[in-house]
Amino acid sequence: MTEQLDSTGYYALGIPAYLVLLVIEHRWARGRGRSGYRCAPTIGTLSTGLGEVIIGLFLGPCLVLLYGWAVERFALVRWPEGSLTPWVLAFLLGDLGYYVYHRAGHSVACLWAVHSVHHQAEDFDLTLALRHPWFSDFYSAPFYALLPLLGVPTLHFFIAISVISFYAVTIHSPIFRRPSLFVFVTPDTHVVHHAWNPPYRYRNFGAMFTLWDRFFGTHVELDDATPARIGVRTGYETHDGALSQFVVFRSLLAAARRARTWSEVLAVFVGAPGRLPPGVMAPAPRRPARDDATIPLPVKLYASTQFAITLALAVFVLWLRDRHPFSLLVASAMVILVSLSTIGGLLDGRRACVRDEMLRLAATAVLGLGYARLWDHVDLGLAILAASITGAFTLAAISRTSETARSLGEPHAAEEAFLQ
Repeated sequence: MTEQLDSTGYYALGIPAYLVLLVIEHRWARGRGRSGYRCAPTIGTLSTGLGEVIIGLFLGPCLVLLYGWAVERFALVRWPEGSLTPWVLAFLLGDLGYYVYHRAGHSVACLWAVHSVHHQAEDFDLTLALRHPWFSDFYSAPFYALLPLLGVPTLHFFIAISVISFYAVTIHSPIFRRPSLFVFVTPDTHVVHHAWNPPYRYRNFGAMFTLWDRFFGTHVELDDATPARIGVRTGYETHDGALSQFVVFRSLLAAARRARTWSEVLAVFVGAPGRLPPGVMAPAPRRPARDDATIPLPVKLYASTQFAITLALAVFVLWLRDRHPFSLLVASAMVILVSLSTIGGLLDGRRACVRDEMLRLAATAVLGLGYARLWDHVDLGLAILAASITGAFTLAAISRTSETARSLGEPHAAEEAFLQ
């Protein structure tokens, strides 16, 4: 059974539930006179989450195998079948491992470059719970090494991590307010973690339990007299879920180029985030992402439609992943990840965004032909082909209008920074 474990699969099965929760939260917010979700930031944030799940399609099984190998080779104790102890260890030490891993992501510059994606959004809602870094799982395994050493079985560990992860979704929205009971993380305690202003910075790292924050002195309560300022000090820079994974790395690379010695280069990447060696200057601040209110409605409608189509394709790939040939998984994943970038590029108004999106639609059409001819999904392949052709004609039409044309092809701040 353990060889079929895949936490990514659980996330994929949860996509419909997430969508229902998003609708509920949006209506809840509007019913209380709040603005609800904004189109471009929502698509940008959901793109990061979808991309992480797509990458996990390939990485997840590797992590399961790695954990199982570690248990077989290095376990210091074996628990009898039916014992409650490994379940307790799985939840407590799983949350402890997450606490250390999470705190490291705020303490080391190169790890912060990965984890900062989760903090870039400026709205504290359920979309933020889905805003995931794409590369964090590549370095997560060492932080959970204590569990296989103590003989926690693979099944126990991955069920515990999945439960903790789903619990963590609920701490990102005020609609799930509840008492902490001095033990559990709640939205009121977690909103502190997403604030960049004192006294909240570098606090409240736990996912399910507040025990570790309290024990290690990183716990703080929200003070009504000091509102939490959500986001990062550098601001929200792009609606492109793929590009958002690299904006902080760009800053680190720019600072490293200004370093004079190899020790200073090392300090740039492994020092505390935002602290550079003396004499090494940080790159100039970049403009924030284009305001949602300034993006023409036709562009928003087009981007929303294309994202919905991309999401539907991703659900098909993820839900039936065990039945698909590996070539279908790879080709579909590549098209999906590129789609997340080009759709975000349209919302950013990035230079050559129309050309990039047209190329993406052409690649998607080829994928549709592959579904129909190579992988025996004729109906779906023809649907993908028709959607791509329709999208191309639609984009060509809206890009000819004067208002939309002015909004497309403007160089975006994050893109300019990469070109410098």
